Amino acid sequence: MNKPIQVLLADDSPTILRMFTGLLAPAPDIRIVGTANDGKEAVALAQSLRPDVVTLDVRMPRMDGIDATERIMAEAPSRILVISGAMDAEMSFKALQAGALEVMPKPTPGKDGGLSGFGSQLINTIRAMAEIPLSPRRPLIGQPVPPPALRSGRVNGFGLVAATGGPPALAMLLSLLPPSLPYPVFIAQHVSVGFTSGLRQWLAAASPLELVLARTGLKPQAGHVYLPPDGHQLQVLSSGDLLVEPIHGRHVSVGDTLLMSLARAHGSRAGGAVLTGMGMDGASGLLAIRRAGGMALVQHPETCVVSNMPEAALRMGASETSLTVEAMAAAMRALAGAMPSVGLRS
Repeated sequence: MNKPIQVLLADDSPTILRMFTGLLAPAPDIRIVGTANDGKEAVALAQSLRPDVVTLDVRMPRMDGIDATERIMAEAPSRILVISGAMDAEMSFKALQAGALEVMPKPTPGKDGGLSGFGSQLINTIRAMAEIPLSPRRPLIGQPVPPPALRSGRVNGFGLVAATGGPPALAMLLSLLPPSLPYPVFIAQHVSVGFTSGLRQWLAAASPLELVLARTGLKPQAGHVYLPPDGHQLQVLSSGDLLVEPIHGRHVSVGDTLLMSLARAHGSRAGGAVLTGMGMDGASGLLAIRRAGGMALVQHPETCVVSNMPEAALRMGASETSLTVEAMAAAMRALAGAMPSVGLRS
């Protein structure tokens, strides 16, 4: 029998700690090794217990979840899951920047299966996180310029797909793009419902580009970045307009949907990239862009928090090269050409 996943729970609410303990009790492969009521206690217990996974709230006394994440990752590295309310979304994404792996919302009574649904999601998330290799974070940047083959080209729109580890990578990438970017950017980031608005605000603070929540019928503009609303996926139609549709089910390939729509809409003038994340989302969509003659990029696996998605894209032949985030931004900056008239492709 495999060793149980050892979990440390940290929240300043005794009620929440009791709730999480009860929700995890049915999972025989998960063992709670300790509970902490504040950030300082969480750091101390992480040092002494060396758990496989730590759950953290972002608002705690003595030391908040952001500082606690930084300390744990520096002194007793663990896989950190932030569990917070949507009102603390921006703080949660700062915790991701500090080294946390995932963010999920605290349970809302009567929503998405209530406590039972949340408990199942919590168990599955902890199990998935325990499979992620625990290794020092590699730098997102480092390669100063893209390979010569990526220096030229024209696109009408560029799609970015990311999951685990994606928000910090997206923030870095978007911070390196100019406001004069001559095409729109579209994002498919796997994120829990309730956190999209916070993600938009956090990315907007890092980027000179305009961050917009997409809606059906909107005509994308150059120099703007589009995110679908909570619980929705985004497509670009052949007319150039946006289509926003609800997501049905938990495991939907929103990245493939976005990138395939770009391949259909813009053909050889479509661009896309697959960034860090678990699973295979984005690989098929990126292959469609490459087959259409567009620009298909992949984040270098060694710079990813989780390399599954980029590696899947590379195995599938969706891209010939992998780049650091800095080199990817350089390649995107090198793309020239304003968007053509709506409905036309040159």
